[in-house]
Amino acid sequence: MTRVDLGHSAVAYDPDTGRLTIEAGADALDSDVTPKTLFSGSLGIRLADNEDAHSDGDRDGLVVDVSVEAADRDRGDHGGDAIDLTVAVENRTREPVRLDAIEVLDGTVPFGPADRVFVHGYQSWSPTATLRIDERFPAETPKSRPQMVDLAAPDDALTSHAVTALTGDPGTLTLGFLDHDASLTRFDLCADRDADQTALTALCPLDGVAIRPGERRESATLRIDAGQSLSAGLESLAADVGERMDARVPETVPTGWCSWYHYFTDVTADDVRTNVADLDEWDVDLDVVQLDDGYETAFGDWRTLADGFESMRDLRDDVAAAGYEPGLWLAPFYVQADSRLAREHPEWLLTDEGDPVDAGARHGPMYALDTTHPEVTAWLRETFATVVEEWGFEYLKLDFLYAAALPGDRHGDVTRAEAYRHGLGTIREAVGDAFILGCGAPGFPSVGLADAMRIGPDTAPYWRREGDSASQPAHENAVRNVLNRQFCHRRLWVNDPDCQLVRETTELTVPEQESFAALVALTGGSNFLSDAVAEIDDAGRRLFERTLPPVEDGRVHGVGDGEFPDRVVCERPADGAVAVAAFNWSDEPRRVRVDPSAYVDSGDSQDSDRPAFTWTALGPTDSPNGLARGPVEREVAPHGCLLVHCTAAPTDPRPTVVGADHLANAGSQVTDVTWADGTLSVRLDADRPMELVVAVPEPWRLCESDRNDSDSERTSAGAAGGVDTITFTAAPGTNEFEFETRE
Repeated sequence: MTRVDLGHSAVAYDPDTGRLTIEAGADALDSDVTPKTLFSGSLGIRLADNEDAHSDGDRDGLVVDVSVEAADRDRGDHGGDAIDLTVAVENRTREPVRLDAIEVLDGTVPFGPADRVFVHGYQSWSPTATLRIDERFPAETPKSRPQMVDLAAPDDALTSHAVTALTGDPGTLTLGFLDHDASLTRFDLCADRDADQTALTALCPLDGVAIRPGERRESATLRIDAGQSLSAGLESLAADVGERMDARVPETVPTGWCSWYHYFTDVTADDVRTNVADLDEWDVDLDVVQLDDGYETAFGDWRTLADGFESMRDLRDDVAAAGYEPGLWLAPFYVQADSRLAREHPEWLLTDEGDPVDAGARHGPMYALDTTHPEVTAWLRETFATVVEEWGFEYLKLDFLYAAALPGDRHGDVTRAEAYRHGLGTIREAVGDAFILGCGAPGFPSVGLADAMRIGPDTAPYWRREGDSASQPAHENAVRNVLNRQFCHRRLWVNDPDCQLVRETTELTVPEQESFAALVALTGGSNFLSDAVAEIDDAGRRLFERTLPPVEDGRVHGVGDGEFPDRVVCERPADGAVAVAAFNWSDEPRRVRVDPSAYVDSGDSQDSDRPAFTWTALGPTDSPNGLARGPVEREVAPHGCLLVHCTAAPTDPRPTVVGADHLANAGSQVTDVTWADGTLSVRLDADRPMELVVAVPEPWRLCESDRNDSDSERTSAGAAGGVDTITFTAAPGTNEFEFETRE
């Protein structure tokens, strides 16, 4: 018997019976009760080719070895309370044996249909959220299944990829695999309403690869955590995956303009040049101008240009000359049936019994490249040498990447994950340190190869389309995943929430545009615009400007409580201030309340003389200029947002930075705030000036010498009486604003 008991979590494995149990200890339950069993079952292997379906020990020369040990890292308060489980199989026969999967867990958990499960989608566009265990996302249409669904997963189960977490009356159990270079790991769950429990299998698929005599194959290591909240467990797991797989996490995230959501495939080189000129006239601070789909003659024929494009190098040089990083979209593993590549090299395609595998609808039939074919490897190198070295693009959006991981017959005897990483790794080697944004990609197997990752479905110029699945383009579908995949940001890559659409000519309401702007601003991912710049009015331009520059990151509150968490908080470490976005994701107006005492230090909650300052940055305002003391409550439109900047009120009344024109309260840009001898000093780490809102209570007032450089307004701020709100324009570096007491 092997047993590892760390207080919050315990795992026991009996090699004689093959039984494995997971327990939540008294520490995790915050009580003196005996440990509670959170999983009971077995482990083993599945054989391919219709052989015996399961083995959990030494049978016919296949030896299963199990390792159970404490996680080897310091995780704060819960230190070593997570446990790692690895299963290996060794072939001691005289013949190769083909394996379908290693079952790291196969049994039941005491979570019933009404308990909740965090479901992580298969690829970028696949929905990710917390559901009741007996719930399902809307079914995918047959034509979209190859794109959105892991076709190897069972249709009668709820499947979560790479990570899952169960929460409810039994407690919280977070499970996730740490290694993703060899398997498209998944968790299959089937609720049993009668028994009030759920069947759970944690799988490392091996896709029928052979292990030769004497060869040993290990599963990915499974992290088991019964000692943290669902959010903390996901964040800890992602941090370890990132460290283990050498995640590429850029210091800064890109901002920019993308052609897709206005021009779609009807784009020309002149359209790009026009928008570059319009951006220059606008003088908005962006990094990248990225050309999307439409320049190529067919998927697969990336170096053959469509009408409207004469020279990619000339276009690239024009963009660069205007001061922007030129970016380019490709779908390197996704092939049009009528492309020249498909006609001339059918042997390069992934097949099933000799026929090309259906890779999901796009421009007629679409196929997938077999990335294990040596000639495909050479073609990828040549293609990206052209894109990076000849054309000069070093910001690359790579789309429809899931195609390399589809089930099928390959040239090499490797798993789907190995084929995928070989293809993406070939591109990474070819482009060097060029920036890669993955899209339509199996996420965790991309770690270490992609700099950024699209984390949700395409956004769209509308909120939803009735009857569509949760993976289809829609603002609502993008929002769902941005909220629920924030745990990946700056641990596995930088998140890409997709583009903002702020032009007038969409079906989006102003509250919907504002809520997405707040979500992008407070979570700190890539920030791109995708409108024809000439169609953006002054209000749209101002809204987008208020999301720049990106902050480091933000925290989504309520992950695990439901499908759409409704709070996002961005902290400003310099002085403890925060930006709190409170969303109304419902289809009806709803009253929304933000209590600053939940986010900033307001002293004794009974101390009515010192409630925190709040400033309403988005949404309806009752107080003049949005300033108030204590809780803020407003009616918020459907799919809208109440965005409140909160700052603790000092014990001794004096001027305090409350908010900023920046929607995230300049959380990463204001790096130091001090008060001494009547001088408020603010250090700004930014390339451009930013507007800050300062509350000035009695008896203070701005010195005469500074008054011409600021806008001020007297307002009533609750129990504290009259307070000035002053808007300062802070310059990069240290700013000093002098105040004096009234005579």
